[in-house]
Amino acid sequence: MSDDLRYAVAMLFRQRGRRTMTEKEFLFGASIDLHWFPYPVAQKMLDSAKVNGLVLEDDGNLKPGFDLSAVDVPVGFHPDKDMLKSATVRKEEGLFPRLVAHAECMGIKKRDFISQCNRIQDHMDVDIEVASLLVLQDRGADTLPYLEEAERLVRDR
Repeated sequence: MSDDLRYAVAMLFRQRGRRTMTEKEFLFGASIDLHWFPYPVAQKMLDSAKVNGLVLEDDGNLKPGFDLSAVDVPVGFHPDKDMLKSATVRKEEGLFPRLVAHAECMGIKKRDFISQCNRIQDHMDVDIEVASLLVLQDRGADTLPYLEEAERLVRDR
């Protein structure tokens, strides 16, 4: 695990000025507030931080898994998305639940998103993951990070 990941997590919590935050706040902080990454990359960063114990889940909120005051974030720090290539990322969660989470991060209600996906799935006779990608893309999301995995899932069925 790189120090960049620890710095990024520390900086996000310090930016909020709190010891806890929601997953949505974390993702917005990394992608919109600090302009570090697009949502899918911010999600990978969060997944990696969870796997590496840098972020813990507590009653639906995130909290740091280390002492924030013990980390000296370099002045002008900006994480490199290449730091995630060597980081461990959780893959146990299926693609569709991650696409639903992505939609929620964009402010789309889970129920509305799933309903739209089901309509497209029925109308076009496609897998739910394909329908989800179409809904996300229609809403302006960058779906490129999910395409290879979706193609593999559809091909293997």
